[in-house]
Amino acid sequence: MAGGGKRSELEAFWPAEELVRDRERLIPKIVECYKAAHPKGKEPSESDEKSWRESVYEIATALTDLGLGQVYLFVEYRVDPAMNPIDVVLAGGHPGGGLSFAAIELKQWSTVDYPDPSKARDGLCAPCRKSATGALCGDCSVERVYAPFYGHHKKHPAMQVKDNLDALRRHHSMFDDRYVHLAGAAYLHNLKDPKSQWISMVRPAAGIKTFTARQPADLRQFLKTRFSPTADARAAQELLARRRPTSLLTSEAGAIVNGHTTFSLLDKQQEAVDRIMASVRKPSPGAKKVYVVSGRAGTGKSLVALTLLGEALEGGSDARFVSGGVASRENFKRGAKGKGKAFTTLNQVADKLGPNEVDLLLCDEAHRLTERPMTGSFSMRPGESSVSVIVTRARVPVFFIDGDQRLFAEEIWSENELIDAIQELRAEVVPIRLDRALRAVGSSTYDTWVQRLFAGDPLPWKNDGGEDPEPFELYYTDSAARMEKFLQSKLDAGSSARMAAGMCWKWTDDTGTAPDVAPEAGWARPWNAGDNHPTPGVPKRRFWATDPGGFGQIGCVHTAQGLEYEWGGVIMGPDLTWSGQSWALDREHVHSKANRVRSDDELAERIRNAYGVLMTRSIRGTVLYSADPDTRQLFDDLGVPRI
Repeated sequence: MAGGGKRSELEAFWPAEELVRDRERLIPKIVECYKAAHPKGKEPSESDEKSWRESVYEIATALTDLGLGQVYLFVEYRVDPAMNPIDVVLAGGHPGGGLSFAAIELKQWSTVDYPDPSKARDGLCAPCRKSATGALCGDCSVERVYAPFYGHHKKHPAMQVKDNLDALRRHHSMFDDRYVHLAGAAYLHNLKDPKSQWISMVRPAAGIKTFTARQPADLRQFLKTRFSPTADARAAQELLARRRPTSLLTSEAGAIVNGHTTFSLLDKQQEAVDRIMASVRKPSPGAKKVYVVSGRAGTGKSLVALTLLGEALEGGSDARFVSGGVASRENFKRGAKGKGKAFTTLNQVADKLGPNEVDLLLCDEAHRLTERPMTGSFSMRPGESSVSVIVTRARVPVFFIDGDQRLFAEEIWSENELIDAIQELRAEVVPIRLDRALRAVGSSTYDTWVQRLFAGDPLPWKNDGGEDPEPFELYYTDSAARMEKFLQSKLDAGSSARMAAGMCWKWTDDTGTAPDVAPEAGWARPWNAGDNHPTPGVPKRRFWATDPGGFGQIGCVHTAQGLEYEWGGVIMGPDLTWSGQSWALDREHVHSKANRVRSDDELAERIRNAYGVLMTRSIRGTVLYSADPDTRQLFDDLGVPRI
C-alpha cells in the first residue's frame, strides 16, 4: 500500500480482545495502514513498531483481563492535518450509561528526570532558556521533564494528553454532548525505576493521571471506572462518523449532491434522510406525508436537503430544490456542477409542474417564503399559497424551517403556521427536529449563548480554558477598524472572512463602492453590491459570502442568510441597543423591509432575529462590534474577550 502526496487518516482499529489474540497478524496491518496514511509510503520507525507491539498490547491486555475486550482501540488516531496523532483512543460504553472515550498517551521511557536547565535548555520556555540563575518558571517546573535518552526537555506526558483531548473536542462534534464521556491518561509501561516514579505524583493538567509500570492496579481501576463490559460497538462507529467538517457547506455542495463528501450526518440528520428517502422509494398508505424539518441556524438543515437531493437523483427519482433564500440556492446550484437543473425557483414549480409531478420537492429556508410565489406565476389556482404549491406539486414534499430566522413582514410562515397550512391541505405532517449545532465548530455553548443573548437573559461567555475548552472563538471590540484588521489577518492566513451589519444604514447605490456603513468616525465601508453592477473585482450580491472580493463590502441578512464563512464580524447599529436590563428598539434606524412590521414588539423580535442570523454564520469564530457603548459594555460584562 503506497501513501499519497499528503498525510491522511490512519485507519487502524480493532477490539481489545482481537489485538491480544492476533497481535502477530495485526501489527503488520498497522504498518500497512501507517504507510498508506503517510506521503510516499513512509515506513514507521522501530520505536513506532515497538510501541504498537508492546505498549498498545499492554493496554489491550489490561482491558481484556477486566472483561472489557469489546472496547475498541484506535491506533495512531488522527483525522485532521493540524492534529498530532494520538497513540491510542479507546471507544466503548460507560458504566453510567452513554458513550465513553479515552485518549491514552503511551511512553516507553525507562527513566525520566526532573526538569533541570543545567542538563539542557532545549524544550524550556524562552525566559527559562535565557535565565542566568537557572531557575525555572512555574509552568516549566511542572509541565516539563528531562528525558535523558533524548538529551533535552519534553512535555510532561499529561500535557500531551491535554493537547490530545483538546484536539478531539475540536475535530469531533460528539464531544459537545455532555452525555458523552471523554477522559485521558498517560501510561509509561516500561518505567520501573523507583527514582522516576515522581512523574506520576505531579499532575500538570487537571483531571489527567499518569500511570507507570509500578501502578498496574491504578491503571486497571482507571479503565474499569470508564468502560463497561458491553459488546455494543456504537462508540467506535460514532468516532468514525462524527468528524466535524472543516469545509464550508457551499464549497462541498457539489460533493454532497454527488455523494462523495467529507461531511458526516449526525443521528437526527441521518434519521431525516432515511425516513424521507423511504417515502420516496415506496409510497405510504393514507394521507400524503409532508415532512417538516425544523432546527436552529447551523443544525444542518441545508446539509440534509442537499444530501436528500443527491440520493434521490442517484436513485433515478425526479427531485428538485427550491429555497426561500436566493443567495444560498444560487451558491448551491453553482457548486453542484452537472446537477444545476435540479435547483429551481418556486415560480417555475408553480408554472411548470402539475399535481404530484415531481417525486421529491425540497424547500430550504421555508421561513423566508412569502405568502404567495412572487410575480411571474400564472398557473396557480386562485388563492393558492406558496405552501400549497410545494405540497401539491410533489409526491414527497419537504420543508426546512427555523422560525427564529424570520426577518420581514412578508415572511409569514412560522413553524406552527406552516403546519396548520399543510394540515388544511388534508396532508399528514411528519415533524423532524434537528437539535445539534454544527456550524460554529459544533459549539452548543455558542448556540445557547446567542439564544439567551437575544432572549434578553444573557449568559456569561464560557471562554477557552480549564478541562473543557470551548472550540468556538468569540471576541468583541471597541473599534470597527480593529475588527477589520483582525479579520484581515484571518483572510491573509487563508481562511474565509466577512463583515456583516444590521440594516440601519441606508443603501445609496448598488456598485459596492459608496461608503454607506459608517458606525464610527473615520471608518466607513460600502454595502455589498447588487447583482447587476459594473465594479470590477466586486462580487454579485448573491455571491458576496463566497466569492473573492466580498471582504471589501459589508454584507447584510439578505446576502448572509443560509450561507457561512470561517470568520465573521458583526456590526450592530443604533437600531438595537442594550438598555441595562433588556434590548431597546429604535425604529428610526431600521432601514429595511422589516420596518413594514407595524407592531414595535414584533419588529424588535425580527431585528433580534436578524442579528441572530448574522452571529451564526461563522464556523470558527465571531467578532462583535456595536456602535453603542452600553452594548459593548454588556459584552465586556459577560466575559467576552476584547481585541
